[in-house]
Amino acid sequence: MLKQELKKIMFSALWCVCICVTIAMLTALLLRTPLWAGQKAFLYRLLATDVLCCVLLLTVSGIVYAKVRTLFGVDFSTNVLCIGISTLFMALFFSLGPMVIERSYTVYSLADMTDHAGRTYSAEEIKTQFIEGYIEGAGESQKRIDEQVYIGNLRIVEGGYQITEKGQRLVHLFRFLEMIFPVPDEHSIYPNGRIGG
Repeated sequence: MLKQELKKIMFSALWCVCICVTIAMLTALLLRTPLWAGQKAFLYRLLATDVLCCVLLLTVSGIVYAKVRTLFGVDFSTNVLCIGISTLFMALFFSLGPMVIERSYTVYSLADMTDHAGRTYSAEEIKTQFIEGYIEGAGESQKRIDEQVYIGNLRIVEGGYQITEKGQRLVHLFRFLEMIFPVPDEHSIYPNGRIGG
């Protein structure tokens, strides 16, 4: 009995790996299509594609399991659980993998230094490279502003931009999370220092 259950667990784990690979391949293909091309926030595109893959897999599973009771020894409820776990895992992977490549200054800086391997950089040169190459050269500041307008955290007003109530709620949520999970450098969440603290 125990041996049979262990076999079922091992197969379910293997099934989760197969589902993750399927989601990764579908996402890689869908990102090359115009689907969600208008979505300026790359993370939202990744997560929307992940959810779409989940819905597709659940739909296919429903059709298959309507005809058979088990497939390769896996019943419908185990399959749904495997799809759910795999979708959550891939959402985490997308947040820590491709999203970091698209958004990280550190990745940009290391890539620039790789293109000039062997050269020694002073701290000032790295800062200059960040400002001139990443922020100004690639238009990253405007890209971030456009994303926030699209998401609804900023609004365009005469003379510039204003933070919306949605944007303020997001900052309050992040500050609440930071109180529970303190970060070593609070500057990003308290750019003007803690008020009253």
